[in-house]
Amino acid sequence: LKGSEVVNTWKKQKNGLWVAEVDNAIFGDFNPFAINLYGDWLSRGKQLHLGEVYLDGRTLIETVDSKELTEKVNTWYVEVLDESTVITANFGAKNPNKSLAEINVRPTCFFPKTTGVDYINVKGLHISQAATQWSPPTGEQIGLIGPNWSKGWVIENCTVSQSKCVGICLGKSRASGQNMWSLYRKKFGYTKSGFNREIEAIFKGYYLGWSKENVGSHLVQNNEIFECGQAGIVGHMGSAFSTIRNNEIRDINRNAQIGGAETAGIKLHAAIDVVLEHNCIVNTTMGIWLDWQAQGTQVFNNIIAESDKQDLFFEVTHGPTLVYNNILLSELSMLFRGGQGIALFNNMLSGGVKAGASPERYTPYHFPHSTKVKGLFNNPGGDVRFYNNVFLGDEIKDEKLSGLVSYNRFPVFSEKLSDSVRVTPHYLKFLFPIWTGGNVYFNNTKPYDKEVDFLKVSEDASATLDKRDDGYYLTFTINKNAVESAKTLSVETEMLGQTFISEAIFENPDSSPFRYTKDFFGKPVMVQKPLAGPFSDVKNTVGIKVF
Repeated sequence: LKGSEVVNTWKKQKNGLWVAEVDNAIFGDFNPFAINLYGDWLSRGKQLHLGEVYLDGRTLIETVDSKELTEKVNTWYVEVLDESTVITANFGAKNPNKSLAEINVRPTCFFPKTTGVDYINVKGLHISQAATQWSPPTGEQIGLIGPNWSKGWVIENCTVSQSKCVGICLGKSRASGQNMWSLYRKKFGYTKSGFNREIEAIFKGYYLGWSKENVGSHLVQNNEIFECGQAGIVGHMGSAFSTIRNNEIRDINRNAQIGGAETAGIKLHAAIDVVLEHNCIVNTTMGIWLDWQAQGTQVFNNIIAESDKQDLFFEVTHGPTLVYNNILLSELSMLFRGGQGIALFNNMLSGGVKAGASPERYTPYHFPHSTKVKGLFNNPGGDVRFYNNVFLGDEIKDEKLSGLVSYNRFPVFSEKLSDSVRVTPHYLKFLFPIWTGGNVYFNNTKPYDKEVDFLKVSEDASATLDKRDDGYYLTFTINKNAVESAKTLSVETEMLGQTFISEAIFENPDSSPFRYTKDFFGKPVMVQKPLAGPFSDVKNTVGIKVF
């Protein structure tokens, strides 16, 4: 399935330039070359059009200055006239009429026009090259493929690629809000803040039937997703109760011309009871970004590498969220911006950890396993648990982000919480405590300054990920004896307690108790004293297949 059409009527100019005049009738009522990127939270790329030009499967780069065409190969420029669209491209030494030259025509490839189209199974298709619009949480979200506010879709064994913005969309519909933040700013010169608009979208979505009975519960598995301008998988509310597993997501948001707050391999808002399992995410701006209402969410057995910013990002969410057995290999492994109610255990981190707060924003939390809003609370940070993790530190460039140093200003649970509470007319200025135990620190990485029962190893350790023809392989060097001697903890629902804000317990989506029993490869662990990190058998390894 392609959202593009072949163009073989190019006329040669000079210096590698070719011109094609395309009859506007081919576009119908949607001409992507006449529509700009637009939407809330889009910060870079508003001058670009939704149209794309491809040559032999490669995406060319749009230039908004026709003079640049002669200087840069594989670029294009467009002029839209009343009856035709004129595209000029620099193909270098190639003849586009003897190659495969294509242009975007359609806004999507497999996407219902109406909501409530339930229980569709899409299997084994190649889906590519559509003019998808920027998809923020406060606007209509459309990808190359998606259920459009429906329930029970299965998207599996597909190749999804070359979307202007989003590959697979599990997001909200237009009816619950369409870029009101940007619209009011443009129309009236003022607006409520973006997070106010997002709260409005959440309540509108709820009134439009956002519940487990009507929306979500999708299965997205075994797909190859690559070369999408914004995100590989995106969703606000519509991804709730879904499982996303075994997907290879790579080369996302690589066009430096496009940027904004919704770019990641996987970017989800309101990921209630979502399972993110064993996805391999490589060469993206960010790996997995859980923004708002990650409640009942589980993130485990994922491999993330080559992230420009961070591998895992938790923003203004109150939990509970379980994060374990992940292999995080970028310079910044984890970023918390008002991410509370999170338990992180048995992960392997090559990079740093950055703590942060967002106390000015009050965001929703829900009754357990439900879309019903229980209340709103601000995001001062803390209420995070770090157990049995291995901090390799081999990618760290900033010592302030080494190990758990950035959490040094947060209290421990043993302190009297009421002594830290301060009420102002605007918000609570209160750093929630953190819990630690059983963590192992290599490469001079540093523990939380109030941490006990940790192990600091003077030796270096490292991990690298390589892609081969049959998958991804991990090579790492580590002191086996050191890891085996760490005083680790048994991790299960009762010991994790409940979150402070949502007052919910760390359990499975089906309400059964959680217990850490299996490692990254599905092998049994010593439940009472598991080894630190994601593997039940730790040894120096040259090339073990992880995906």
